[in-house]
Amino acid sequence: MQKKSILQKGSIDYSILIVTLILIAYGVIMVFSASYYMAQSSAEYDYDGLALFKKQLIGAAIGLVAMIFFMFFDYKKLFKLRYILLAVAGIFLIAVLTSAGTNLNGSSRWIRVFGISIQPAEIAKFALIVFIAASVYINRNRMNTLRHGILPPLLVLAPICILLYFQPNYSAILILCALTFIMIFVGGAKGWHLAAIGGIGAVGLFVLMFQKGYRVARVTSFMDPWQDPTGDGYQVIQALYGIGSGGLFGQGIGNGTQKLSWLPYGESDFIFSIIAEELGLVGAVLLLALFIFLIYRGIKVAATAPDLFGTMLATGIITLIGLQVIVNVGVVTASLPPTGVSLPFISYGSSSLIIFMSMIGILLNISKQGRRIMMAGSAARRKA
Repeated sequence: MQKKSILQKGSIDYSILIVTLILIAYGVIMVFSASYYMAQSSAEYDYDGLALFKKQLIGAAIGLVAMIFFMFFDYKKLFKLRYILLAVAGIFLIAVLTSAGTNLNGSSRWIRVFGISIQPAEIAKFALIVFIAASVYINRNRMNTLRHGILPPLLVLAPICILLYFQPNYSAILILCALTFIMIFVGGAKGWHLAAIGGIGAVGLFVLMFQKGYRVARVTSFMDPWQDPTGDGYQVIQALYGIGSGGLFGQGIGNGTQKLSWLPYGESDFIFSIIAEELGLVGAVLLLALFIFLIYRGIKVAATAPDLFGTMLATGIITLIGLQVIVNVGVVTASLPPTGVSLPFISYGSSSLIIFMSMIGILLNISKQGRRIMMAGSAARRKA
């Protein structure tokens, strides 16, 4: 009887929680391995080989607190907070363009708050998911119209993309555009509306790309990186060397060589190459299998959510994770043009880790409420 009572209250999807914790542990270990030599050799990190590892560990701890908070925070309350979240994202996106922003390699994507580096683009992703989910819920009976189905999300997406353009952060723009289109399509928008707007957007993107020669070079370098092996093709070539040298079981954690000043950003955007080198095909496939399972369970949560708002929130969260995994792995394997997209839960970066863990907390709350309703329905049918 006690077991039955507990079940009727509903519980979170523990498989999502367990897989997420495994991914975080996987990421922290690989950040340690990928960054140790670089940090130990850098004055920027006071020659402390554990510098990035400790920062990632702190990010994971903060993320765990955030995940637990959102696990028990009623996701429906986010509906009323959508404009506040957008305002916060907007403030950070504007602030990063001022002297408060940190410029790295010609891009101003980070801002320090109380000694912590924050990437506003990550906050914008979260805020946009919440807004689109709310927009679809409000216009659920009018999603097939251009005015109510597509225009509200695009009016919010446009200023975010403009601010990201001036950072510049083109990879975040592409991710947010794809995320928006997928969410509103799932929400019931007409396919031909999306195709028409997407076509116009693609033309605009094409024009922007060809305004600068280096953008064209970056996009085309993945097709034949050997055309410029010491320039635009260098990073992709080194990533492929790492993947190829890993073999079936890898060289062992800590034994990879590409992180020894050969592969730039091996601890962040190109960490998948280090994983393949040190853990081999088996380790890389295992990682992808964990992501596939997480996405599968997330889809189940979306399908059993108590309401449309919950369904769209879960859809947005899982879509974002899926998009970033596809783009990140695609870039590292020379299947897509080079972009600065991190691998969720794995790449170095506290902002991304905390935001993704927060979203997993929301996903768990949706799963809990969905299961509670399902169990209540089952109990009612048994009584009948």
